[in-house]
Amino acid sequence: MRLTTTDDGSIVAFAAIMLVPLVLGVAIVVDSGRIWAERAALQNAVEVTAASAASTWIRTNTVCPAGVLSFLTIDDATPASHSCTTTGNSREGTITVSANDASPLFFSALLARSSANINASTTVKVGSAGSLVGVWPVALCESHPSILNWKNSGFSLTTNYTITLQTGPKNCGGNVGGNWGVLDFNGGANSTRETIAWVQNGYNDALDVGDTVLGSPGGLTSSIGIETMIGKTVLIALFDQALASGSNANYRITGFVRSVLIGARLTGAAASRSLTVRFETAMVDRPSASVGSGSNFGITTWAICAYDNKGAC
Repeated sequence: MRLTTTDDGSIVAFAAIMLVPLVLGVAIVVDSGRIWAERAALQNAVEVTAASAASTWIRTNTVCPAGVLSFLTIDDATPASHSCTTTGNSREGTITVSANDASPLFFSALLARSSANINASTTVKVGSAGSLVGVWPVALCESHPSILNWKNSGFSLTTNYTITLQTGPKNCGGNVGGNWGVLDFNGGANSTRETIAWVQNGYNDALDVGDTVLGSPGGLTSSIGIETMIGKTVLIALFDQALASGSNANYRITGFVRSVLIGARLTGAAASRSLTVRFETAMVDRPSASVGSGSNFGITTWAICAYDNKGAC
């Protein structure tokens, strides 16, 4: 009888060998997907924690209290360790929240690798508001002694300051004769009705630090409704450069200060007309806020500036 041979055994063996890299490839893909998902959860938790930490730092001057750190476990994140560090102070600085964890590898253990380290960090910049909506059309020179005293006190003074248009301890209007300047936000026809609307409601578009805004002729007068705001809070733009005069005047915006309008004297000689204000602190607490490059005059905000140490802070 004639014996026959087959290649069945060889084919099976070859197929088994070929399956090994395929199985390992699938294992790596599965574990990689798990690592990506867990790192995304950790990054989101760190981002939320950093934003909350910045807000709390501004409001209470405390760094990462337990209530804030509890956000590190949202989205089922389970960090093994974390850190919270700051630079500067709660008016001008940064706060960084970092966390790390070890993600278990189920299939890659076949390659003698049981876990993978995952890390995430977020840095938030804290500083002066770089942009505001609702700004009053009456601006103040940033070098007037009243605003400097307020800033140098660490925003602790509750003094009522009477600031005249021209007379007083300092006339800082440059080529514009005055400590106060009335702004024409949109460069329009300078209608009294439009200015009154801005006085009572603020400008409805964003005003940015660094903007140069045209002046409105007329100065401090009762015709634009300033007296209707006595006892109310207003957002005053600050300027450091004033050029020309009248409708050709322009002011370079350098910052903002929140104030309560205490009183107004809008009759008599233009030089002695005045506004009495009390400065207050405020916080712009939203993710879309802009941190400016100018000095902080009491309106503080925050913005995320770096992820995993990548970014400009």
